[in-house]
Amino acid sequence: MKIFNLILILWLSACTQAKTRAETSSPRNSSSLTSNYQDRQSTATPEKVLVWLTDGNDKFSKGTATHGGYLTDARARIGVTAHGQRPLAVVLSCIDSRTSPEIIFDTTIGDLFTVRIGANVVNDDILGSLEIAVESGAKVLVVLGHTDCGGVKGACSNLQLGHMTQLLERVKPAISDTNKYLDMNPVISEKVGDRVVGNRRYIAEVSHMNAQQSARQILERSPLLNEKVKNKEIILISGIYDVDTGKVNFDTASVSR
Repeated sequence: MKIFNLILILWLSACTQAKTRAETSSPRNSSSLTSNYQDRQSTATPEKVLVWLTDGNDKFSKGTATHGGYLTDARARIGVTAHGQRPLAVVLSCIDSRTSPEIIFDTTIGDLFTVRIGANVVNDDILGSLEIAVESGAKVLVVLGHTDCGGVKGACSNLQLGHMTQLLERVKPAISDTNKYLDMNPVISEKVGDRVVGNRRYIAEVSHMNAQQSARQILERSPLLNEKVKNKEIILISGIYDVDTGKVNFDTASVSR
């Protein structure tokens, strides 16, 4: 009986190992997976990619994320992307640990270019990175702010902290424009409430304005990206991520000149 049990255990172990190899090794070596990944740039359009991002975030916020279809094992995609990357979109976002684009858009290795900086501001190095991403095939450029942004709160409180001080200066125009907007819209201003750092609704309004301003700066400062937007080769769109719900709310229209 002991010998039989030992044989059974060894047989079950062998079956499990074989199943694991079939699930990981075979897909990784599949020429169809590689071909599909390499070919997707030719079939993707900016509109389709934006829908793909929206659907991915919807799955993430509802708790049904599949991580780009590689739920338990991403080794197949690692093998495929080793032959060359084919990301479909680029996201400029804050460095906040709650806002990782690959996760909140339910993607995996090789799906997104990500450019991250405190308060998702724009400088020459950021523009260069975005230009590289678009030249490499990205069809959508997302500028993503988020609620409860520490950078925005720092700018609102006039924080002085090393090199962070000069970064936060780039956020201050959004504070001024948000206050002007609220002054012109008393009903909205009443809903937003006190214009103080401790009011998360107000900070969210400034964060949203800051993302919109960063998107406009991209067009103003990068002739290359401006031209691609004009020619409808890419969609440039801003939005804000809600850290409470996991939902990305895109602006209703893409940014254009």
